[in-house]
Parts: sequence; C-alpha cells; structure tokens
Amino acid sequence: MKRYALILLLFAAACQTHTETSADKPKTIIISNDTIPETRSSVNRAPVASYSEAVKDELNDWKFAVAAYETPLTFRFILRMQYKELRISDSLKIPNFGMQPKLEIRKGSEPLSCIIGFFDTKGRFKEYKKAAIKNEQLKLTTLNNYYVGSYRTPVH
Repeated sequence: MKRYALILLLFAAACQTHTETSADKPKTIIISNDTIPETRSSVNRAPVASYSEAVKDELNDWKFAVAAYETPLTFRFILRMQYKELRISDSLKIPNFGMQPKLEIRKGSEPLSCIIGFFDTKGRFKEYKKAAIKNEQLKLTTLNNYYVGSYRTPVH
C-alpha cells in the first residue's frame, strides 16, 4: 500500500506544470468596447421612430400606428401600438453595437403592418420585429434575434 502511495505521489509531482509568477507575465492593457453608457442623461419624450396608417372605416377615423419611445436605459425602448381603439405597449431591447442605437419603423409588405428595426455599425437596416393586424387582432412578432459578443482585446 505504501508503495502505491509513493508511486502516486511521484506521478502527481511529475505532472505539475510550470506556473508563471506575476514577474514573468507580460504587462497588458485591456481595450474594451464600453463606449456607450448604459443609461441616458436625458430621455426624449417624443417618439424616436413612428409609423401610422389609416384604417378604412365609414364611421370612425381609426388608425394603425406604432411608435418607439426612449427609456432611461440606452438600449431599451417602449413600443406603443394602436389599432382602432386598442392601445398596447411593449418593451424593445436593441443590441449594443458600440454606437448610439438608431431605430426605424418601415411599412410592411402586407396591409396594416410595419417592420421595426435598427441600423448596425455599417448602416444596414436590421429587421427585428413585425407589428401587423391578423383577424382583427394586433400581433407583434419577432422576425430575427440579434446577439452581440463583448470581447476585450489585450494590447502588449
């Protein structure tokens, strides 16, 4: 038994790798893409993007409308939607591309529909959600999901 313990101890000692001490490690500087603050200093009360379309009705002046409003958090918005007399709100979270978020709401391919999206760092419109009327009901559908990885680059 002592023999196996001695062999195990020698094996464990032989398997240890050399660890660098703090004096051996090169000095690095970390650069990150944390340039946009998580909170806004002032919140704009006017909609940052909106879309409106009249609903055909002989008696009433109804509309289908979607508007996006800023919140105190930089990458979160409130969507306020209206169809006839139905009014609802939902939240919208935009990924952090290292720039101020810019929303746009475009007309959809179907009647009484619109596409809610944002622009990436190259100025390309990214479709995110779709608001539409289906069977006299207001539907908000996610078209695409977007994720941003946060990397820290060491500089030697």
